[in-house]
Amino acid sequence: MLDTYDKAQVYIVIGGAWGDEGKGKVATYYSEYADLTIRATGGANAGHTVYFGGKKVALHLIPGGIGYEQTICLIGQGVALDLEVLFQEMKALTELGVPDVRRRLFISGMATVVMPYHKELDKLKEKMRDNKVGTTGRGIGPAYTDKVSRDGLVVFHLLDKVENLEKVIANAVKSHNILFRECGMKEVVVDPHELAVKYHEYGESIRDMVVEGHPFVRKFVNDQNKTIVVEGAQAVMLSIEVGDRPRYVTSSDSNINGTLSGAHLNWNEPTEVVMTLKGYFSRVGNGPFYGELPAHIGDDGTLIPFEADKAYVGDLLRDKAGEYGATTGRPRRVGDFDAVVAKYAAEVSGATYLCINHIDTIGKFGLERGSVQIIVSYEYMGEVIDYYPFDTIATHEIPKPHTRITMPGWKVEKETTDYEELPVSARKYIETIEKLVGVPVKYIGIGPKNEDMIVRSDV
Repeated sequence: MLDTYDKAQVYIVIGGAWGDEGKGKVATYYSEYADLTIRATGGANAGHTVYFGGKKVALHLIPGGIGYEQTICLIGQGVALDLEVLFQEMKALTELGVPDVRRRLFISGMATVVMPYHKELDKLKEKMRDNKVGTTGRGIGPAYTDKVSRDGLVVFHLLDKVENLEKVIANAVKSHNILFRECGMKEVVVDPHELAVKYHEYGESIRDMVVEGHPFVRKFVNDQNKTIVVEGAQAVMLSIEVGDRPRYVTSSDSNINGTLSGAHLNWNEPTEVVMTLKGYFSRVGNGPFYGELPAHIGDDGTLIPFEADKAYVGDLLRDKAGEYGATTGRPRRVGDFDAVVAKYAAEVSGATYLCINHIDTIGKFGLERGSVQIIVSYEYMGEVIDYYPFDTIATHEIPKPHTRITMPGWKVEKETTDYEELPVSARKYIETIEKLVGVPVKYIGIGPKNEDMIVRSDV
Protein backbone atom coordinates (compact mmCIF):
# COMPACT_ATOMS: atom_id res chain seq x y z
CA MET A 1 0.00 0.00 0.00
CA LEU A 2 1.32 3.42 -0.90
CA ASP A 3 2.25 5.81 1.86
CA THR A 4 0.01 8.84 2.08
CA TYR A 5 1.36 12.35 2.48
CA ASP A 6 0.14 15.86 2.67
CA LYS A 7 0.89 18.13 -0.25
CA ALA A 8 1.90 21.75 -0.57
CA GLN A 9 -0.54 24.62 -0.30
CA VAL A 10 -1.32 25.65 -3.89
CA TYR A 11 -2.96 29.00 -4.63
CA ILE A 12 -4.16 29.75 -8.17
CA VAL A 13 -4.90 33.35 -9.17
CA ILE A 14 -6.91 33.96 -12.34
CA GLY A 15 -8.82 36.88 -13.81
CA GLY A 16 -12.59 36.82 -13.93
CA ALA A 17 -13.37 39.07 -16.89
CA TRP A 18 -11.23 40.37 -19.79
CA GLY A 19 -7.93 40.90 -18.01
CA ASP A 20 -6.37 43.76 -16.03
CA GLU A 21 -8.22 42.78 -12.85
CA GLY A 22 -5.18 42.99 -10.57
CA LYS A 23 -3.96 39.38 -10.73
CA GLY A 24 -0.35 40.46 -10.36
CA LYS A 25 -1.10 42.32 -7.15
CA VAL A 26 -2.96 39.37 -5.62
CA ALA A 27 -0.33 36.85 -6.70
CA THR A 28 2.43 39.07 -5.34
CA TYR A 29 0.51 39.44 -2.09
CA TYR A 30 0.40 35.65 -1.77
CA SER A 31 4.00 35.31 -2.83
CA GLU A 32 5.35 36.96 0.30
CA TYR A 33 4.89 33.54 1.90
CA ALA A 34 5.53 31.39 -1.17
CA ASP A 35 8.34 28.95 -1.84
CA LEU A 36 7.51 28.72 -5.56
CA THR A 37 5.62 31.06 -7.87
CA ILE A 38 4.71 30.01 -11.40
CA ARG A 39 3.65 31.98 -14.46
CA ALA A 40 1.43 29.52 -16.29
CA THR A 41 0.02 30.88 -19.57
CA GLY A 42 0.13 33.70 -22.10
CA GLY A 43 3.14 35.73 -23.14
CA ALA A 44 4.42 39.28 -23.23
CA ASN A 45 0.96 40.38 -24.34
CA ALA A 46 -0.04 40.19 -20.68
CA GLY A 47 1.34 42.81 -18.33
CA HIS A 48 0.88 43.37 -14.64
CA THR A 49 2.19 46.19 -12.51
CA VAL A 50 3.73 45.34 -9.15
CA TYR A 51 5.67 47.25 -6.52
CA PHE A 52 9.10 46.43 -5.13
CA GLY A 53 10.49 48.57 -2.36
CA GLY A 54 7.89 51.21 -3.12
CA LYS A 55 8.94 51.34 -6.77
CA LYS A 56 6.62 50.38 -9.62
CA VAL A 57 7.58 47.98 -12.39
CA ALA A 58 5.55 46.35 -15.17
CA LEU A 59 6.27 42.64 -15.61
CA HIS A 60 5.14 40.62 -18.61
CA LEU A 61 6.76 37.22 -18.16
CA ILE A 62 8.47 36.94 -14.78
CA PRO A 63 6.22 36.04 -11.82
CA GLY A 64 5.66 38.85 -9.34
CA GLY A 65 7.02 36.66 -6.56
CA ILE A 66 10.54 37.44 -7.77
CA GLY A 67 10.46 40.40 -5.37
CA TYR A 68 10.70 38.14 -2.32
CA GLU A 69 14.13 36.74 -1.51
CA GLN A 70 12.91 33.29 -0.42
CA THR A 71 10.79 32.69 -3.52
CA ILE A 72 11.80 30.54 -6.48
CA CYS A 73 10.07 31.48 -9.75
CA LEU A 74 9.21 29.33 -12.75
CA ILE A 75 8.03 30.28 -16.22
CA GLY A 76 5.84 27.28 -16.99
CA GLN A 77 5.25 25.19 -20.09
CA GLY A 78 2.06 27.04 -21.00
CA VAL A 79 3.88 30.35 -21.56
CA ALA A 80 4.81 31.79 -24.95
CA LEU A 81 8.28 33.06 -24.12
CA ASP A 82 9.79 36.12 -25.80
CA LEU A 83 13.43 35.88 -24.75
CA GLU A 84 14.27 39.47 -25.59
CA VAL A 85 11.48 40.69 -23.30
CA LEU A 86 12.68 38.26 -20.64
CA PHE A 87 16.20 39.67 -20.76
CA GLN A 88 14.85 43.22 -20.49
CA GLU A 89 12.81 42.32 -17.42
CA MET A 90 15.71 40.55 -15.72
CA LYS A 91 17.87 43.63 -16.25
CA ALA A 92 15.18 46.00 -14.99
CA LEU A 93 14.61 43.95 -11.84
CA THR A 94 18.32 43.74 -11.10
CA GLU A 95 18.71 47.49 -11.52
CA LEU A 96 15.76 47.95 -9.19
CA GLY A 97 17.65 46.06 -6.50
CA VAL A 98 15.72 42.78 -6.58
CA PRO A 99 18.20 40.19 -5.27
CA ASP A 100 19.48 37.09 -7.11
CA VAL A 101 17.09 37.36 -10.04
CA ARG A 102 18.99 34.92 -12.22
CA ARG A 103 19.61 32.40 -9.43
CA ARG A 104 15.93 32.26 -8.45
CA LEU A 105 14.32 32.28 -11.91
CA PHE A 106 13.82 29.06 -13.88
CA ILE A 107 12.23 28.26 -17.24
CA SER A 108 10.39 25.13 -18.29
CA GLY A 109 12.16 23.61 -21.27
CA MET A 110 8.77 22.95 -22.84
CA ALA A 111 7.69 26.60 -22.92
CA THR A 112 6.89 27.81 -26.44
CA VAL A 113 9.40 30.26 -27.93
CA VAL A 114 8.14 33.42 -29.63
CA MET A 115 10.36 34.07 -32.65
CA PRO A 116 10.80 37.37 -34.52
CA TYR A 117 8.81 36.12 -37.51
CA HIS A 118 5.82 35.51 -35.24
CA LYS A 119 5.58 39.24 -34.60
CA GLU A 120 5.64 39.97 -38.32
CA LEU A 121 2.92 37.40 -38.90
CA ASP A 122 0.85 38.89 -36.09
CA LYS A 123 0.95 42.38 -37.62
CA LEU A 124 0.31 41.08 -41.13
CA LYS A 125 -2.73 39.02 -40.16
CA GLU A 126 -4.24 41.86 -38.16
CA LYS A 127 -3.73 44.18 -41.12
CA MET A 128 -5.50 41.74 -43.42
CA ARG A 129 -8.56 41.37 -41.18
CA ASP A 130 -11.69 43.36 -41.99
CA ASN A 131 -12.87 43.01 -38.39
CA LYS A 132 -9.84 43.71 -36.21
CA VAL A 133 -9.17 41.53 -33.18
CA GLY A 134 -7.11 44.18 -31.41
CA THR A 135 -4.00 42.03 -31.00
CA THR A 136 -0.97 43.54 -29.24
CA GLY A 137 1.29 42.49 -32.13
CA ARG A 138 3.59 40.59 -29.77
CA GLY A 139 3.51 37.41 -31.86
CA ILE A 140 1.72 35.33 -29.26
CA GLY A 141 -1.08 34.04 -31.52
CA PRO A 142 1.23 32.93 -34.35
CA ALA A 143 3.56 31.28 -31.83
CA TYR A 144 0.69 29.24 -30.41
CA THR A 145 -0.53 28.54 -33.96
CA ASP A 146 2.84 27.01 -34.77
CA LYS A 147 2.61 25.03 -31.53
CA VAL A 148 -0.77 23.56 -32.52
CA SER A 149 0.41 22.86 -36.09
CA ARG A 150 3.46 21.07 -34.61
CA ASP A 151 5.93 23.51 -36.11
CA GLY A 152 6.67 25.50 -32.97
CA LEU A 153 9.92 25.75 -31.07
CA VAL A 154 10.27 25.09 -27.37
CA VAL A 155 13.08 26.26 -25.12
CA PHE A 156 14.80 22.86 -25.24
CA HIS A 157 15.33 23.35 -29.01
CA LEU A 158 17.60 26.29 -28.23
CA LEU A 159 19.93 24.03 -26.24
CA ASP A 160 20.55 21.75 -29.22
CA LYS A 161 23.36 22.09 -31.74
CA VAL A 162 23.13 25.03 -34.15
CA GLU A 163 22.74 22.77 -37.18
CA ASN A 164 19.81 20.93 -35.58
CA LEU A 165 18.15 24.16 -34.50
CA GLU A 166 18.54 25.47 -38.05
CA LYS A 167 16.64 22.46 -39.41
CA VAL A 168 13.78 23.01 -36.97
CA ILE A 169 13.53 26.69 -37.89
CA ALA A 170 13.78 25.98 -41.63
CA ASN A 171 10.87 23.57 -41.41
CA ALA A 172 8.82 26.00 -39.29
CA VAL A 173 9.21 28.98 -41.64
CA LYS A 174 8.58 27.35 -45.03
CA SER A 175 4.98 28.49 -45.28
CA HIS A 176 5.68 31.75 -43.45
CA ASN A 177 8.34 32.75 -45.97
CA ILE A 178 5.97 32.03 -48.85
CA LEU A 179 3.41 34.33 -47.26
CA PHE A 180 5.98 37.07 -46.65
CA ARG A 181 7.12 36.96 -50.29
CA GLU A 182 3.58 36.93 -51.66
CA CYS A 183 2.72 39.97 -49.54
CA GLY A 184 5.76 41.92 -50.69
CA MET A 185 7.57 41.60 -47.37
CA LYS A 186 10.89 40.32 -48.66
CA GLU A 187 12.74 42.23 -45.93
CA VAL A 188 11.34 39.91 -43.24
CA VAL A 189 11.84 36.61 -45.08
CA VAL A 190 13.57 34.38 -42.55
CA ASP A 191 17.17 33.16 -42.94
CA PRO A 192 17.10 29.94 -40.87
CA HIS A 193 20.86 29.82 -40.36
CA GLU A 194 21.15 33.41 -39.17
CA LEU A 195 18.24 32.97 -36.76
CA ALA A 196 19.57 29.64 -35.51
CA VAL A 197 22.92 31.18 -34.60
CA LYS A 198 21.24 34.02 -32.72
CA TYR A 199 18.82 31.84 -30.80
CA HIS A 200 21.43 29.23 -30.02
CA GLU A 201 23.36 32.01 -28.30
CA TYR A 202 20.22 32.91 -26.39
CA GLY A 203 19.87 29.27 -25.41
CA GLU A 204 23.40 29.12 -24.08
CA SER A 205 22.81 32.26 -22.04
CA ILE A 206 19.85 30.67 -20.21
CA ARG A 207 21.04 27.04 -20.14
CA ASP A 208 21.51 27.07 -16.38
CA MET A 209 17.95 28.35 -15.91
CA VAL A 210 16.17 25.72 -18.03
CA VAL A 211 14.58 22.79 -16.21
CA GLU A 212 12.38 19.77 -16.74
CA GLY A 213 9.16 21.36 -15.54
CA HIS A 214 7.31 18.33 -14.21
CA PRO A 215 9.90 16.97 -11.74
CA PHE A 216 10.89 20.52 -10.81
CA VAL A 217 7.34 21.35 -9.70
CA ARG A 218 6.72 17.94 -8.07
CA LYS A 219 9.52 18.54 -5.57
CA PHE A 220 7.51 21.46 -4.24
CA VAL A 221 4.06 19.87 -4.58
CA ASN A 222 5.07 16.79 -2.60
CA ASP A 223 6.35 18.77 0.36
CA GLN A 224 3.60 19.66 2.83
CA ASN A 225 5.71 22.51 4.18
CA LYS A 226 5.80 24.35 0.83
CA THR A 227 3.53 27.02 -0.59
CA ILE A 228 3.01 27.44 -4.34
CA VAL A 229 1.41 30.43 -6.05
CA VAL A 230 0.35 30.22 -9.71
CA GLU A 231 -0.18 33.38 -11.75
CA GLY A 232 -2.70 33.09 -14.51
CA ALA A 233 -2.52 35.50 -17.44
CA GLN A 234 -5.34 37.36 -19.21
CA ALA A 235 -8.67 36.07 -17.81
CA VAL A 236 -11.54 33.61 -18.13
CA MET A 237 -13.47 35.62 -20.73
CA LEU A 238 -10.35 35.74 -22.91
CA SER A 239 -9.82 31.97 -22.80
CA ILE A 240 -9.57 30.22 -26.17
CA GLU A 241 -11.76 27.48 -24.65
CA VAL A 242 -14.49 29.23 -22.63
CA GLY A 243 -14.19 32.94 -23.49
CA ASP A 244 -15.61 35.09 -26.28
CA ARG A 245 -14.72 32.57 -28.96
CA PRO A 246 -13.83 32.31 -31.68
CA ARG A 247 -12.56 35.80 -32.32
CA TYR A 248 -12.23 38.00 -29.28
CA VAL A 249 -10.01 35.83 -27.12
CA THR A 250 -6.35 35.29 -26.46
CA SER A 251 -4.46 32.33 -27.91
CA SER A 252 -4.20 30.17 -24.79
CA ASP A 253 -6.59 28.67 -22.26
CA SER A 254 -6.51 31.29 -19.53
CA ASN A 255 -9.19 29.48 -17.55
CA ILE A 256 -8.30 27.14 -14.66
CA ASN A 257 -7.67 24.10 -16.89
CA GLY A 258 -5.04 25.76 -19.06
CA THR A 259 -3.53 27.50 -16.04
CA LEU A 260 -3.02 24.22 -14.20
CA SER A 261 -1.51 22.34 -17.15
CA GLY A 262 0.64 25.35 -18.03
CA ALA A 263 2.02 25.25 -14.49
CA HIS A 264 2.73 21.49 -14.54
CA LEU A 265 -0.10 20.84 -12.04
CA ASN A 266 -3.29 18.78 -12.07
CA TRP A 267 -6.93 19.47 -11.20
CA ASN A 268 -6.68 17.90 -7.74
CA GLU A 269 -3.96 20.15 -6.38
CA PRO A 270 -5.31 23.71 -5.87
CA THR A 271 -5.92 24.72 -2.28
CA GLU A 272 -7.66 27.92 -3.35
CA VAL A 273 -8.68 29.29 -6.73
CA VAL A 274 -8.89 33.04 -6.30
CA MET A 275 -10.70 34.85 -9.09
CA THR A 276 -9.85 38.54 -9.28
CA LEU A 277 -12.23 41.22 -10.44
CA LYS A 278 -12.46 44.97 -10.15
CA GLY A 279 -15.30 46.94 -8.63
CA TYR A 280 -16.11 47.87 -12.24
CA PHE A 281 -15.27 46.15 -15.53
CA SER A 282 -12.80 46.98 -18.29
CA ARG A 283 -11.66 45.59 -21.61
CA VAL A 284 -8.83 46.36 -24.04
CA GLY A 285 -9.50 46.05 -27.76
CA ASN A 286 -12.61 44.82 -29.52
CA GLY A 287 -15.15 42.28 -28.39
CA PRO A 288 -18.45 42.01 -26.48
CA PHE A 289 -18.83 44.35 -23.50
CA TYR A 290 -22.51 44.68 -22.70
CA GLY A 291 -22.11 46.95 -19.68
CA GLU A 292 -19.71 49.36 -21.41
CA LEU A 293 -20.05 53.03 -20.56
CA PRO A 294 -19.81 55.67 -23.33
CA ALA A 295 -16.28 56.99 -23.83
CA HIS A 296 -14.11 58.68 -26.46
CA ILE A 297 -12.45 55.51 -27.81
CA GLY A 298 -12.30 54.74 -31.51
CA ASP A 299 -12.97 51.39 -33.20
CA ASP A 300 -9.20 50.89 -33.41
CA GLY A 301 -8.88 51.20 -29.64
CA THR A 302 -7.19 54.59 -29.65
CA LEU A 303 -8.26 57.62 -27.67
CA ILE A 304 -10.37 60.20 -29.52
CA PRO A 305 -9.35 63.73 -28.41
CA PHE A 306 -12.05 65.58 -26.51
CA GLU A 307 -12.49 68.70 -24.43
CA ALA A 308 -12.60 68.20 -20.66
CA ASP A 309 -16.09 69.61 -20.31
CA LYS A 310 -17.37 67.17 -22.92
CA ALA A 311 -16.13 63.99 -21.27
CA TYR A 312 -18.48 61.01 -21.24
CA VAL A 313 -19.10 58.98 -18.11
CA GLY A 314 -16.72 56.27 -19.37
CA ASP A 315 -13.96 58.84 -19.86
CA LEU A 316 -14.34 59.93 -16.25
CA LEU A 317 -14.12 56.38 -14.88
CA ARG A 318 -11.19 55.44 -17.15
CA ASP A 319 -9.14 58.46 -16.14
CA LYS A 320 -9.96 58.19 -12.43
CA ALA A 321 -8.93 54.53 -12.45
CA GLY A 322 -5.90 54.99 -14.72
CA GLU A 323 -7.24 52.41 -17.13
CA TYR A 324 -4.46 52.28 -19.69
CA GLY A 325 -2.76 49.02 -20.70
CA ALA A 326 0.45 48.12 -18.85
CA THR A 327 1.79 46.51 -22.02
CA THR A 328 0.44 48.76 -24.78
CA GLY A 329 -0.65 51.99 -23.09
CA ARG A 330 -3.97 51.70 -24.91
CA PRO A 331 -7.02 53.21 -23.20
CA ARG A 332 -9.31 50.54 -21.85
CA ARG A 333 -13.03 50.44 -22.35
CA VAL A 334 -14.79 50.61 -18.98
CA GLY A 335 -18.21 49.72 -17.67
CA ASP A 336 -20.35 48.84 -14.69
CA PHE A 337 -19.81 45.67 -12.67
CA ASP A 338 -21.44 42.82 -14.58
CA ALA A 339 -22.62 40.07 -12.24
CA VAL A 340 -23.75 37.97 -15.22
CA VAL A 341 -20.19 37.74 -16.53
CA ALA A 342 -18.73 37.30 -13.06
CA LYS A 343 -21.05 34.41 -12.21
CA TYR A 344 -20.29 32.63 -15.47
CA ALA A 345 -16.53 33.04 -14.96
CA ALA A 346 -16.75 31.82 -11.36
CA GLU A 347 -18.69 28.73 -12.38
CA VAL A 348 -16.41 27.66 -15.24
CA SER A 349 -13.24 28.37 -13.23
CA GLY A 350 -14.33 26.69 -10.01
CA ALA A 351 -13.44 29.79 -8.02
CA THR A 352 -13.35 29.28 -4.26
CA TYR A 353 -12.88 32.95 -3.40
CA LEU A 354 -13.16 36.33 -5.08
CA CYS A 355 -10.84 39.29 -4.84
CA ILE A 356 -12.47 42.62 -5.69
CA ASN A 357 -9.92 45.31 -6.47
CA HIS A 358 -10.40 49.06 -6.91
CA ILE A 359 -13.10 49.29 -4.27
CA ASP A 360 -11.70 52.72 -3.42
CA THR A 361 -11.84 53.81 -7.07
CA ILE A 362 -15.40 52.72 -7.80
CA GLY A 363 -16.56 54.31 -4.55
CA LYS A 364 -15.08 57.70 -5.50
CA PHE A 365 -16.52 57.41 -8.99
CA GLY A 366 -19.90 56.62 -7.50
CA LEU A 367 -19.80 59.81 -5.46
CA GLU A 368 -19.17 61.83 -8.62
CA ARG A 369 -21.62 59.92 -10.80
CA GLY A 370 -24.28 59.80 -8.14
CA SER A 371 -24.34 56.01 -7.84
CA VAL A 372 -22.55 52.72 -8.44
CA GLN A 373 -24.37 50.09 -10.46
CA ILE A 374 -24.32 46.31 -10.77
CA ILE A 375 -25.78 44.59 -13.84
CA VAL A 376 -27.96 41.64 -12.85
CA SER A 377 -29.57 40.55 -16.13
CA TYR A 378 -29.74 41.24 -19.88
CA GLU A 379 -32.50 41.92 -22.34
CA TYR A 380 -31.88 39.59 -25.27
CA MET A 381 -34.03 38.27 -28.10
CA GLY A 382 -37.17 39.66 -26.50
CA GLU A 383 -36.48 38.01 -23.14
CA VAL A 384 -34.78 38.84 -19.85
CA ILE A 385 -31.90 36.42 -19.23
CA ASP A 386 -29.45 35.95 -16.38
CA TYR A 387 -26.77 34.01 -18.34
CA TYR A 388 -24.02 35.03 -20.76
CA PRO A 389 -25.14 34.10 -24.30
CA PHE A 390 -22.78 32.80 -26.96
CA ASP A 391 -25.34 32.30 -29.71
CA THR A 392 -24.97 35.97 -30.63
CA ILE A 393 -22.69 34.53 -33.31
CA ALA A 394 -25.85 33.29 -35.05
CA THR A 395 -28.47 35.79 -33.90
CA HIS A 396 -26.37 38.95 -34.44
CA GLU A 397 -28.32 40.49 -31.57
CA ILE A 398 -26.53 42.46 -28.86
CA PRO A 399 -27.68 41.84 -25.27
CA LYS A 400 -28.41 45.00 -23.31
CA PRO A 401 -28.28 45.42 -19.53
CA HIS A 402 -31.78 45.05 -18.14
CA THR A 403 -31.90 44.81 -14.35
CA ARG A 404 -29.45 46.90 -12.36
CA ILE A 405 -28.85 47.33 -8.65
CA THR A 406 -28.03 50.95 -7.80
CA MET A 407 -26.21 52.07 -4.66
CA PRO A 408 -24.58 55.27 -3.35
CA GLY A 409 -20.84 55.82 -3.66
CA TRP A 410 -18.34 55.96 -0.79
CA LYS A 411 -14.86 57.03 0.25
CA VAL A 412 -12.27 54.60 1.60
CA GLU A 413 -9.85 56.09 4.10
CA LYS A 414 -6.19 55.29 3.49
CA GLU A 415 -5.70 53.87 6.98
CA THR A 416 -8.47 51.29 6.55
CA THR A 417 -7.15 47.83 7.43
CA ASP A 418 -10.24 45.89 8.48
CA TYR A 419 -13.39 44.95 6.59
CA GLU A 420 -15.65 46.40 9.27
CA GLU A 421 -13.88 49.75 8.86
CA LEU A 422 -15.11 50.08 5.27
CA PRO A 423 -18.10 52.36 4.72
CA VAL A 424 -21.46 50.63 5.03
CA SER A 425 -22.24 51.24 1.36
CA ALA A 426 -18.94 49.64 0.30
CA ARG A 427 -19.66 46.56 2.38
CA LYS A 428 -23.18 46.34 0.96
CA TYR A 429 -21.72 46.54 -2.55
CA ILE A 430 -19.27 43.71 -1.82
CA GLU A 431 -21.88 41.53 -0.15
CA THR A 432 -24.30 42.07 -3.05
CA ILE A 433 -21.59 40.84 -5.44
CA GLU A 434 -21.07 37.77 -3.23
CA LYS A 435 -24.76 36.94 -3.35
CA LEU A 436 -25.12 37.44 -7.10
CA VAL A 437 -21.94 35.54 -8.06
CA GLY A 438 -22.30 32.82 -5.44
CA VAL A 439 -18.69 33.00 -4.27
CA PRO A 440 -17.41 34.70 -1.09
CA VAL A 441 -15.26 37.82 -1.40
CA LYS A 442 -12.21 37.12 0.75
CA TYR A 443 -9.80 39.74 -0.59
CA ILE A 444 -10.52 43.42 -1.16
CA GLY A 445 -8.08 45.75 -2.91
CA ILE A 446 -8.24 49.34 -1.64
CA GLY A 447 -5.16 50.82 -3.36
CA PRO A 448 -2.39 50.11 -5.89
CA LYS A 449 0.30 48.71 -3.59
CA ASN A 450 0.71 45.10 -2.52
CA GLU A 451 -0.15 45.93 1.09
CA ASP A 452 -3.35 47.78 0.11
CA MET A 453 -5.40 44.66 0.73
CA ILE A 454 -8.06 43.72 3.22
CA VAL A 455 -8.32 39.99 3.99
CA ARG A 456 -11.61 38.95 5.53
CA SER A 457 -11.22 36.47 8.34
CA ASP A 458 -14.91 35.57 8.41
CA VAL A 459 -15.04 33.80 5.03
